[in-house]
Amino acid sequence: MAKTLKFQNGDMVRSYLNSSYNYVEDKEKVRQDVKLILTSGVRKSTGLGCGLDEVLGAMDNNPMYAYAQFPIVFEFQTRLRVGISRLKAMQRRKQIRQRTPGELIFDFTPAEVWMQNEDPRNYKWSVNILTEDGKSNFSIGGAARL
Repeated sequence: MAKTLKFQNGDMVRSYLNSSYNYVEDKEKVRQDVKLILTSGVRKSTGLGCGLDEVLGAMDNNPMYAYAQFPIVFEFQTRLRVGISRLKAMQRRKQIRQRTPGELIFDFTPAEVWMQNEDPRNYKWSVNILTEDGKSNFSIGGAARL
């Protein structure tokens, strides 16, 4: 079983029992991995990440998007798809024998992005992650101001 350090709100979590750090594995690990991929820029060394921060707020900064909201939504969906696809591919290349079926991404749904009625610049998004074991499936989503 593969393990990694536990992160919460961008910080490593320390153990209350001793001076070491907490680790995550299996379903909790894949959930954390997906969250980290979706909230980080694309790393040149590994190619992992989505770069969603480059899309967020783009409608306010670019007058072209004032009249055409769908190109920015498409860009957001594309970055989510590419980021999760890269993570799935990397899982199969690195330490696959040490990973449990609950930790491996089998597939994921297309990202759903929908506009909020209160302000057309605010969107919510969601993507469903399906794991190899079929029991550790989960949804991840959030809100964004495009």
